[in-house]
Amino acid sequence: MDRIRPALWGFFVLFLLYSPAKAEDQSVIDALVVFMDRLVPGSVQTTPGWGWNTSSDPCTSKWVGITCDKDNKTVKKIALDKVNLSGTLDFESVCKVSNLLVLSVNFNNITGNLQQEVSNCKRLTHLYLSENRFSGSLPDSITDLPNVKRIVISNNGFTGQLPDFSRLTSLLSFFAQYNQFTGPVPPFNYRQLDGFSVANNDLSGPIPDDTGRFDANSFAGNPQLCGKELAVQCPVKKSNKKSKLRDFLIYSGYVVLVFIVLVLIAILACKKTKKQHGDVKTRSSAKNGSDSGQSSGSKNSRARSEFSTTSVEGGGVSSSMVVLSSPVVNGLRFEDLLRAPAELIGRGKHGSLYKVRPDNGVPVVVKRIKDWKISRDEFKKRLQKIVEIKHPNVLPVIAYYSSKQEKLLVYEFQQNDSLFRLLHVELT
Repeated sequence: MDRIRPALWGFFVLFLLYSPAKAEDQSVIDALVVFMDRLVPGSVQTTPGWGWNTSSDPCTSKWVGITCDKDNKTVKKIALDKVNLSGTLDFESVCKVSNLLVLSVNFNNITGNLQQEVSNCKRLTHLYLSENRFSGSLPDSITDLPNVKRIVISNNGFTGQLPDFSRLTSLLSFFAQYNQFTGPVPPFNYRQLDGFSVANNDLSGPIPDDTGRFDANSFAGNPQLCGKELAVQCPVKKSNKKSKLRDFLIYSGYVVLVFIVLVLIAILACKKTKKQHGDVKTRSSAKNGSDSGQSSGSKNSRARSEFSTTSVEGGGVSSSMVVLSSPVVNGLRFEDLLRAPAELIGRGKHGSLYKVRPDNGVPVVVKRIKDWKISRDEFKKRLQKIVEIKHPNVLPVIAYYSSKQEKLLVYEFQQNDSLFRLLHVELT
């Protein structure tokens, strides 16, 4: 008995060393078994030599239809043509085989729709599903297969519109004849295809212009298709005279509208230019105020009238003229300013400037400040601060008047005009 035990241990070790180990991951094996269960529920697992069970390996145990890589470590191809499969195709399971390149289930009785999960087979290059009983529309996700080269789905019951295959830059052939597809022929990279057919469907409309390399056989059996390769030519669109006339009237209306806008802009620009010239003339007339005759008198009369009227409206006739620091206006009253001849010598942002000659014969300059909404006391405080500032180049305020609506400042008249006028009017 003691001699037998070492022999048994040796046999057990040899069994462990030479027994085939599972090359594919167990989760992949489980997913493949689920995939087969969907195709032939509960029957093939008991078939001798079939494999496709969780207790064996698809590569080392040589499952039917399975082809692995040269090292027998991972599944590369599943080919189950003509083996009487009758269930549904479970892409959610089969796409867990991460290195799967080829899936072929031609000539069976597989039913149901093509699942959106087909896009999970990222490395798939060949998809063969012809001669089955698939139905429903082709999922848009089939165009998300980045490496697919061949797609064959002919002789099924697919319906609906074909998705846009132009994103599949690696696609070399597409065969979808003998189905029930409707709508237009979708975009493909036709110039790189070496095989193509959508014959015998219910497609409609013109065939793409760049499919000249495929003859009528690729599109036959679609009565509503038209094109230069087919017997049915696409109708030439007739020009609609009414539509052209309507477009002409619309565009003409736009042109007229633009012209009117340009004319209005030109008119406004001219008015603005005239106004600017008028302002220059006004300033020049004020500078050359020594014009004689009736025109000078009428101008002074208008200036006096404007000065007198607005002043009366601003605060009414009052004697509240405040004399600050000059004997020139000593005893000057507000009424004296209203009665005295006034000459407009300038307009500014905050008011107008007048040359006024009271009865005493000494001319003064009156600045009328308009719409300066501060109280009389506040105005007085500000004037007192201005008076305190004494500078040889700054004209002092010698008197002021304040009412609710208007304020007047009185300065001594300077014979040589202002520095601003000398700089800006003389030089222009």
